Amino acid sequence: MLWSTAYLESRLPSPLPTKDGGNLYTVKDVRAYVLGLAHSRSEHLYWQRAHRLLLDQANVVTLRRQVELALFCDAQLDLEAMDTA
Repeated sequence: MLWSTAYLESRLPSPLPTKDGGNLYTVKDVRAYVLGLAHSRSEHLYWQRAHRLLLDQANVVTLRRQVELALFCDAQLDLEAMDTA
């Protein structure tokens, strides 16, 4: 799948800090994170939904919300870092 450069460079409304990978600032960061998930994580419906949103080049607000939910469900959302941002 080819994503447009403009879409990949789109910034999320606010970054998503993760416990296992730093911060997700752009759609490109989200794509790399989602595509790099272990199979045991990527098979969950919340990650499948995030992947579908990426494929559809969904609105960045919608994509961010889904990825935030998926990170939270996997206990990989760094809530402390979000509180300080």
